[in-house]
Amino acid sequence: MTKIYLDNSMTTAPSEKAISGMMPYLTEMWGSPSAPHQCGQQLYLVMKESYQSLYDLLGANESDTIIFTSSGAEAVNHAIQSTYYTTTLTTGKNHFLTSSLDEAPAIMSIERLEEMGCVGKMVEVNKEGYITAEAIGDAITPRTAMVSLSWANGLTGVIQPVSEIASLCKSRGIIFHLDATHILGKLYFDLEDVGADFISFNGDHFHAPKGTGGLYIKNGTKCVPLISGGMEQGGYRGAPINIPGLVSLGIAAKEAQDSCDLLCTEVARFRDKLETGILEGFPEAVPFFRDQDRLSHCTTIAFPGIANEALLFQLDRKGVYASIGGGSFQQIGLLLIASGIEENLVHCAISFSLSRKTTEDEIDQAIQIIVESAKQLSKTSEKLV
Repeated sequence: MTKIYLDNSMTTAPSEKAISGMMPYLTEMWGSPSAPHQCGQQLYLVMKESYQSLYDLLGANESDTIIFTSSGAEAVNHAIQSTYYTTTLTTGKNHFLTSSLDEAPAIMSIERLEEMGCVGKMVEVNKEGYITAEAIGDAITPRTAMVSLSWANGLTGVIQPVSEIASLCKSRGIIFHLDATHILGKLYFDLEDVGADFISFNGDHFHAPKGTGGLYIKNGTKCVPLISGGMEQGGYRGAPINIPGLVSLGIAAKEAQDSCDLLCTEVARFRDKLETGILEGFPEAVPFFRDQDRLSHCTTIAFPGIANEALLFQLDRKGVYASIGGGSFQQIGLLLIASGIEENLVHCAISFSLSRKTTEDEIDQAIQIIVESAKQLSKTSEKLV
């Protein structure tokens, strides 16, 4: 059966280089870098190289800190919980902002803080699917401690105007956290222009194995450990470092940096071809956010009159894998409603996300299968009516 994976915003296939590169550190060099002997000390060089790849991917300065985590979710929780300890408990500022489009780690971490007397608020997006600095400014109060946002939404692809929001936060003395999971390796940026205090990311979204992620901490930003238990990673995260995971993440980070041109050009062309082919074969289809600043690898398309769950099931049977949300994502219908999309369309929408491994032949096959499935389901719907 055909297998065409178009759900790369949920997770990506691990890079062969990343997997092969980590294997010696599972089977041969399995020591602890905390040990004062050769079994541990021989790991220092590869650790330094791996961290450097992460610094290079983000464009971080040597004075900044990047810590290796078990996931992007851990990194998000670390940033938010640390702000509670370093800011809320010392200043009384207990107001935390995120967006109505954000993902589960930020929303649920802030909900946990509400149990400890904090106030969380989700800022609404505009009809173009992004949050304006003006909307953030209207939501800020004198007690606001942090603004936490996903840099871009992995289902809709819409990119947030983070530099404007960062400037606003800086002027008000508010900590600014960005989840860059869907951005890294897919968008060129200057970290100085971005201006975030914390940046989290999930490694398995740029072809590192699952169980890898990281947290960037801007120089001068206060941060306390989320996991206590030792002085590993400068005291920012207790517990022995997962050396195989760190090595594989470093390799994947270098590949992501090297492949950014490909994502911004060729993969964007494939994405556009997918949209155009679906529209030509099924003119009733409605692609969203094409005129917005969005990621090069993903698109959301509605198929009017067809329940997205039915179409997703049909595509799954034919070997085309897409998404309607779930996991850390909100359901796509909720995201589109928040963006002001007509309710008769939101539950007909599916997100398709490509990767650097996606081929043009796969896109051609996917167009044919998607169009055929949509036409079949549309006829079935007409008969039922």
